[in-house]
Amino acid sequence: MKENWLFIKTPDHYGETDIIEFDENAIKHFSVEKYSDISLVKKVNEKWNENLTEIEHKFVNPNRIRFFRKGKIHKVISETESVTEDCIFENDYEKLIATETKLTESEIQNLRFELVWNGEKLNVIFNEILDSPAIQEMNKRMGNEGSRIVLEKLNETLFISLYSDKYSEKLIPIKYIDKQKVILYGFPKEPYEVNCKVLE
Repeated sequence: MKENWLFIKTPDHYGETDIIEFDENAIKHFSVEKYSDISLVKKVNEKWNENLTEIEHKFVNPNRIRFFRKGKIHKVISETESVTEDCIFENDYEKLIATETKLTESEIQNLRFELVWNGEKLNVIFNEILDSPAIQEMNKRMGNEGSRIVLEKLNETLFISLYSDKYSEKLIPIKYIDKQKVILYGFPKEPYEVNCKVLE
């Protein structure tokens, strides 16, 4: 299990991207950083370690592991009253595999396709600002870059990376891509893998 595994963010998770690797019983956690203006990302800053034998876990499938971590939820009832409850957080990690493609990165960035997952739709167009003209004008005044989709790569895995201003909010790994279809994986719940049709 020496491969890289990507933390699968749920819609309510706003933290930074987490990549783990296994070293015998140690789970090593890394953050991800962009290489200046090019499309490569790299693992940096080993943040912390865990011991695999001390964490309840199971394999959802051969490429997906789920950890059950103990934690607490703090609920505010009123201005003067709150409660803290013990809970179990379920965190999934997807094994990253080499993207299968014969296309160059430049050719991929010229493709457009529609991602449909559990009723949600996203038109994937690389390197274009996604915000409305009004939001773009506000971003310009505030010196923000706005929302966009970028093609990025870690080792041999290509990703659709969703950016908000300068921050990567989500990495979606690409399993396969050609000029007719795209297969994406690593979604927070089933289906974990989605086929997308390239648009004309």
